[in-house]
Amino acid sequence: MAKKISDYGIIGNLQSAALVGQDGAIDWLCLPRLDSPSVFAALLDEERGGTFSVTPEGEWDSLLSYEEDSNVLVGRFRTRDGSYTLTDFLTIPEPDAAGGERDFVLLRLIKVERGTVDVRVRFAPRFDYGRTVPEFAHFPGRGVVAAAGGACLALSSTRSLTVHAGEAAGIWKLRAGERAVLRLHYGAREPDPLPEGRAEHLLVQTLAFWRDWLHESGTGFYNELGQHRVPVIRSLLTLKLLCFEPQGTMAAAATTSLPEEIGGVRNWDYRYSWVRDTCMALTAMFEVGHVEEVQGYLDWLEQVIRKGRRNELQVMYRMDGSSDLAESSLPHLRGYRESRPVRVGNLAARQKQFSIYGHVLIAAHLVASRNRGIDPELWHGLTLMCDFARDHWREPDSSIWEMRGGTRHFVHSKAMCWVTLDRGLRIARHLGLQAGAGWEEPLKEIRDEVFARGWSPRLQSFVLNYDGELLDASALLMSINDFIAYDDPKMLATVDALRRDLALDGFLYRYHGDDGLPGRDATFLACTLWLVTNLAKQGEIEEADLLLSLVDQVGGHRHLLAEEYDPRWQEQLGNFPQAFSHEAYLVAATAVANARADERRKPLNEQALAPAPSGGPAPEAEEIAALAAEAAAALASPHPDYRPLTESGMQERLTALLSRLAVFPLEGLTAREEQISFWCNLHTLLVLYGILSLGVRSSVQEVARFYRRVGCRIGREEYSAEVVLHGILRGNRPAPGRLISPLPPGDPRLAHAIRPGDPRVLCAVFTGTVSSPAITVLSPRSLDSDLDAAVRRYLEREAHFDLAGRRIVLPRLFRWYDDLGRTEHDVAVFAAGFAAEKIAQEIREHPESFRLEYAPYDWRLSRNEGE
Repeated sequence: MAKKISDYGIIGNLQSAALVGQDGAIDWLCLPRLDSPSVFAALLDEERGGTFSVTPEGEWDSLLSYEEDSNVLVGRFRTRDGSYTLTDFLTIPEPDAAGGERDFVLLRLIKVERGTVDVRVRFAPRFDYGRTVPEFAHFPGRGVVAAAGGACLALSSTRSLTVHAGEAAGIWKLRAGERAVLRLHYGAREPDPLPEGRAEHLLVQTLAFWRDWLHESGTGFYNELGQHRVPVIRSLLTLKLLCFEPQGTMAAAATTSLPEEIGGVRNWDYRYSWVRDTCMALTAMFEVGHVEEVQGYLDWLEQVIRKGRRNELQVMYRMDGSSDLAESSLPHLRGYRESRPVRVGNLAARQKQFSIYGHVLIAAHLVASRNRGIDPELWHGLTLMCDFARDHWREPDSSIWEMRGGTRHFVHSKAMCWVTLDRGLRIARHLGLQAGAGWEEPLKEIRDEVFARGWSPRLQSFVLNYDGELLDASALLMSINDFIAYDDPKMLATVDALRRDLALDGFLYRYHGDDGLPGRDATFLACTLWLVTNLAKQGEIEEADLLLSLVDQVGGHRHLLAEEYDPRWQEQLGNFPQAFSHEAYLVAATAVANARADERRKPLNEQALAPAPSGGPAPEAEEIAALAAEAAAALASPHPDYRPLTESGMQERLTALLSRLAVFPLEGLTAREEQISFWCNLHTLLVLYGILSLGVRSSVQEVARFYRRVGCRIGREEYSAEVVLHGILRGNRPAPGRLISPLPPGDPRLAHAIRPGDPRVLCAVFTGTVSSPAITVLSPRSLDSDLDAAVRRYLEREAHFDLAGRRIVLPRLFRWYDDLGRTEHDVAVFAAGFAAEKIAQEIREHPESFRLEYAPYDWRLSRNEGE
């Protein structure tokens, strides 16, 4: 059975990195650099790839973890007869004077703690991505050397090894207190066994290197992070490990071709330095005190700009700064769990991605804002980037997700062109530098165009590309990068839309829709963490903290994050570990910690819109139903118009009735039919009251947290529309996309929660939108037939049953709420129960033959005439 991606730990020396499995096998290592051909690649092909394993004989179990505050990995192995530790690390010597490349030395230290163990060592390197089996030279008592094509790999050992069939091996019987040392030295032509004392000294030196780097900021910030302290530290250490010195570049990940879908073709080479990813990661590190990495990378970019003598950057570069990333496949490798092709190089390097300049300028602005000077040559390069954004922002590009289906006018790219110019102007003002001509004028033009063509009034969200209707999680960066305020109603609505339509168990997909490739990816961890940041900044601190904790669980105790996560199979996917994910984790954890601190200093009190209780008598349930029926008659046209309701004094009548509910005897609603009817009808009145009182013009999403804000008092408690629907009618279940139920444990309003809820209610609850059910007035005496009729009316208006095409299109509510069915089969059968008999019979008999689709949800109050 193949190992999971998350079964591995990583070690590195700021030039290359190795993945070490829980079984003690090094299954991935490229030499001499991270983006060089592999010498061990069992990760991508167990038979051909090559491995270096140190594993117990017989039955065993293990635990793989890091030494505290370091990138030194310790495997603890337990057998029937004993236990031992395997400590793996790469030494970090000073750069070689000749070429700057570091001397590559990997140490594996075995120490038996209890009893007797038999340890099997297998050294089977396969050079050039498994295409070359090296020649072996055996040095008895010292070790072996594997060589091919001028490259040498010397394995020194304090215990004996034998050579056979293209590999070296040994089975060692070790007793309590005994040790063994394995030393892998790239470039050495003879093995040179390392004494145990010297090995321990190198271990102490390596631990000191990582710990000194980690704590050099001296901010004490880690202590403010609570349960997220260790994951933040691990994220920082992982990002530093992916750095490449002396250039200052950072790899997007340590691997190539780990799939975004098992068995799929979305397998890319991420062992390169994306300008965007590197800037975002170093910016996050800068914010917690690690400033030198940002300065070093900007200095490197300055050299790239000067060498290129133009204002365009490539999307990514090799780790040494070279630009040739020609993409090819390796057909001789089977791929991780048969996921082909295995690719090296990356064709996306040729794409135009206008967003990268904004990220460079964000990093430069951070440096400038800390009163660290900007070199004249660097400022010249930055002005060239701003000039590029000024001159090219109207053009299409490939944007952040590197889709291979052609260029478009991506909203994210437009917003990042605005960020480029905005940060350029900020730097100029702060340092008294000369801004470029024409930088200021496009700011308003870009913003206006994004709001006009990148915003969907129907979906109430920013979208993937101009005039489109696909949601895109990169919209979450618009607030993080200061293009729009976190609490702007458009941003709040976008966050809600993304959570409803792109979330699975809280985790976000990047987008849904055709991107020019077969198959689909899993949820994207960076997007999920951008969501955490937005939630924290918007005051949704408990939701943010809970979602961050779910990401903690994904990372496990080693807190290593891949690119993606499949909540269904509960496994990480994509290249590993991913800088993008760890950068986003740092930002999210910081946002949650800061929000917690702000909450303690100044608690967030959201003002609710609720009529003041009056001294009048409590309304009867029939009076509530009658007023709802009157509103239903007024809004019965295909294009509802709320103005007549305002002119008829409906707002005042709603206010008067809702104010009298303060003395309504909820305990008198004893029958389930009475409860459901009362709460459904009340929900309708609350939504109408909010629309009329707040003067909503286009959509309820114009008002921040509309359903939470509109409510009334009954007895001593406030009942918002959200509490009525999700807390009462749905038995206190979270709203779509949310993780936390609206009513906390012990809340007195829970006494009125209806459990189990009736799923038909969702097709009868009016929410003031084009796609919501029409106003339905329920009566206790005919509740069952009323609800059946409501579902039929809703499906007649919003659903489409295509028997010939074997296709069912349902309202989006059926996707958002699992009350209506947890599987596609259950959803189809539920809907069939309210369709015409011919359709219902066909679906019941062959539900699996139908393709289930969901119509877009229209959040407007009314469709335009003629639609």
